[in-house]
Amino acid sequence: MSFSTMLIEKADPYFELQTQKPFLQGILQGTLPIEKFMYWVRVDYPYLVNFSRILALGVAKAESFADMKIMQNYLDWIINEEMALHESYAADNGISKEELELQRMGPTKYAYTRHELSSAYSGSMGELIAGILACIVGYQIVCNKLVKDSKIDSTNPYKDWLKMYVSDDDLDSHTKNIIGMFDRIASESSISVRDSMDEKFMSGVRYETMCWDAYYEMEEWI
Repeated sequence: MSFSTMLIEKADPYFELQTQKPFLQGILQGTLPIEKFMYWVRVDYPYLVNFSRILALGVAKAESFADMKIMQNYLDWIINEEMALHESYAADNGISKEELELQRMGPTKYAYTRHELSSAYSGSMGELIAGILACIVGYQIVCNKLVKDSKIDSTNPYKDWLKMYVSDDDLDSHTKNIIGMFDRIASESSISVRDSMDEKFMSGVRYETMCWDAYYEMEEWI
């Protein structure tokens, strides 16, 4: 069993729990209030800015040109596809790109980002990937679980959001490439480094699980 498979199986109870969160059930059923969805758009955008910085650092930390390309290609997808979709949702709801760039994250999202940045800047390449792996694989795993026994309704206002994470071939390719690199690095790492990679991944999974509640509650600073 690969290291990533072991970690994903370990995290499965959290992924199952995420599918039951009101935010994601609202997405699946098309009943999530638009203001809650737009809260996610607004706080996820600055998160993706920092996520992009981590991927750029991964390009610098990569030990081979092939690994540099894997990180760079995923960075391009985040900026040109995922962030572009956020910008489109925002524009459709009267929010400018400039407003997105000035948006402040809520407390839970901010704490999650600090965990990822700390893992990236202070850790090895394996720990950098481990810190963001819950985000890389989580949305796809959870969204595929969501639609496993359901058909995405053509009238669902969130159908494009679901389809991006369920059936985007480019995203699948980037995810597979990064997981392959992650497993290779893990196989070459010491037990202590693998333990650290495990801890950073599981912390990310817990943050992801908490964030779905923060989105639904539209969490703000006191």
